[in-house]
Amino acid sequence: MMRSFFVGITLLSGISAFAQQTMSLRQCIDYALSRNVQIKLQELNNRTEALNVSAAKNERLPEVGATANQSFNFGRGLTSSNTYVSQNTRSTSFGISASVPIFTGFRLVNQRKQAELNLSAAVADLERLRESLSIQVTQAYLQVLYQKELVKTAQDQLALSNVQLERVKAFYENKKASGLEVTQAQNTVAQDELQLVENQNAYRLALLDLSQLIEMPSPDSLNVAVPPLQIPQRPSDGPQQIFDEAVAAKPEIVAQQFRIQSAEKGIEIARAGYWPTLNLSGNLGSSYYKVNGLSGTSFSKQMRDNFSKSIGLSLNIPIFDHFTTRTNIRRAKLNYETQQEQLQSTRKALYKEIQTAWYNAVASAKKFEASISAEKTAHEAFDLMTKKYEYGKANATEFDETKTKYLNAVSNRLSAQYDYLFRTKIIDYYRGKTIE
Repeated sequence: MMRSFFVGITLLSGISAFAQQTMSLRQCIDYALSRNVQIKLQELNNRTEALNVSAAKNERLPEVGATANQSFNFGRGLTSSNTYVSQNTRSTSFGISASVPIFTGFRLVNQRKQAELNLSAAVADLERLRESLSIQVTQAYLQVLYQKELVKTAQDQLALSNVQLERVKAFYENKKASGLEVTQAQNTVAQDELQLVENQNAYRLALLDLSQLIEMPSPDSLNVAVPPLQIPQRPSDGPQQIFDEAVAAKPEIVAQQFRIQSAEKGIEIARAGYWPTLNLSGNLGSSYYKVNGLSGTSFSKQMRDNFSKSIGLSLNIPIFDHFTTRTNIRRAKLNYETQQEQLQSTRKALYKEIQTAWYNAVASAKKFEASISAEKTAHEAFDLMTKKYEYGKANATEFDETKTKYLNAVSNRLSAQYDYLFRTKIIDYYRGKTIE
């Protein structure tokens, strides 16, 4: 008896050691979202796509450049009198040029739109990762709650076995039970202690899985909050109704639709190769030249006298480009068709997932309802058997069998309950509802 007491105390203290930081499901999800590596990588990718949008917009701005040149020449040179003389010269030149695209065959505007669509697809990809992680955390969180309930059930079972052991010992002292019954009762207590240890270990492993998933350094600082039990209603809408809701809002569908639109812009960008391009350009410049040993115009006067300005239009008309544009268009069209097929594949996969989730939810609802009825019946049978045993109308074996059936019914109900809760969360996930 004392051994069982200390075992129970030790195990209970082991559980309480985890209760340093109690977190709700929503808190666990938010904690995971803020630390997940894949989400951080996608956020970095989104920042890159945002830069691509800015770069595409900036393509319409003028391109301005400045040049400066300073040179020195040494050696012999040919003069106008057809003689060679040794002379040293130096020259200086400055220039500023600018070029503005006027017409590019709609390439720039389509590149900007394509960059914006790619950014929108990346944002949807980020939301898809967030939703996927949220449902993973939900599953791990509910598993912790389930294992925690099993620990409590095992503790209750151990307590009942200890009570039964004391009762059998009392019967033995009054010559109403045999030594074999006492031994059997002691063996039951030992088995229940072992079961409690196993359940406690399963709880710790479930807590470890959750802590690793949400990127918490150690499970020792984590405990989950037990929310008020709210059993959801059985799903009323069928798979088609759920799919109709999901297909309009699921990030993977939205992202693929943006990629199809981006592929359309890719075709227009490729077709721009058939159009002429028109650019506006302008130049400002001046220069200075000096021959050593000869008098000449001063630097400032030469720079003023040689100052030049120009402005012009440049028209480039493609005539033959080795079929490069035609090939680019065909490649862009193939990418567009690929993206369309990918959308259909994503839609089909989503519908299959929803079908599976819906049937699993309906089956888990029925299983849960049946488990409640089974637990109620087993509890009534156990209460009746307890009274019969106390009045000596039933033996220890019958009592143990009834107790085992009742506790198994409790475990089955807990399993069905948390499975049903998770299945309904899956349905909410496909409907785009926030998981709380």
